[in-house]
Amino acid sequence: MNRRQLLTMIAAMTGTAMMGTTRAFAYLQTETGQNIFTDEDAAFLDEVAEVIIPATDTPGAKDAGVGAFMTVFVSDCYTKEEQDDFRAGMEQLKTEAEATGKAFGDMSAEERQAFLQGVVPQARAQAKVVEEAKERAKQSQDQQTNADQVGEAATAEMAEALPKLHWYTPLEQLTLFGFFTSETGATEVLRYEPVPGEYIGDLDYDGEPAWAT
Repeated sequence: MNRRQLLTMIAAMTGTAMMGTTRAFAYLQTETGQNIFTDEDAAFLDEVAEVIIPATDTPGAKDAGVGAFMTVFVSDCYTKEEQDDFRAGMEQLKTEAEATGKAFGDMSAEERQAFLQGVVPQARAQAKVVEEAKERAKQSQDQQTNADQVGEAATAEMAEALPKLHWYTPLEQLTLFGFFTSETGATEVLRYEPVPGEYIGDLDYDGEPAWAT
């Protein structure tokens, strides 16, 4: 599975494209350029990610250090507004967990799974709302562009007017992305084939044409 296939899979599973990938692949950093999370945040995110990809006969998200990955990705690749939304989502998770009668950290593995599975339908429904709003905004922008009426301010205003994703969706997306791009996920869960493979620098040359690549 290459990165493009993984992103397509994540979008299909969560109902919307993954946030932050454009900045990540353009090697752009946020204004701070440093990790804005604490070790406690990373440990909490590890626990959440482990519910999404638990260890079985293969490693889970915690084995791959997905919590720490999330803190780096959000710090480096999310805008300030997205970072704030992500932090608010972490707090919302804790609040909704406590509303069930237990803090997330006090729940058993089964209780955590039941809790997060319970919010998945809400997250999928909200992702659909967001995607439909994006499509309407794009159509409106295209129409205004054709009429030479759109500018940077109008584009920014359209983006701000879009509804926000459910707090669960970025957590799920980053868990999947972090796990399957980690060494643990790539080599111990996915089938791994090194490319271009072993380097052999002293092969005998038999005069035949070179291989195409």
